[in-house]
Amino acid sequence: MASAAVAPAFKPITGMLRRGLILDLSIGLGLGFVFGNAFWYGYHMPRVNARDAYYRKLEEARAARQGN
Repeated sequence: MASAAVAPAFKPITGMLRRGLILDLSIGLGLGFVFGNAFWYGYHMPRVNARDAYYRKLEEARAARQGN
């Protein structure tokens, strides 16, 4: 029984499809990075800083009441 070369089930990605795929991936990753940074530095970090300032103020008030 002779074994024949088995053709792949799909064609290799070449030409316009490859360029389009690279462009789509680049845009998707770029926008993901931009919006991830916008969320992190525009929303998350200000909320964390506000929370930390609130608890720092509470701790200072507690320390002042105890006379430390």
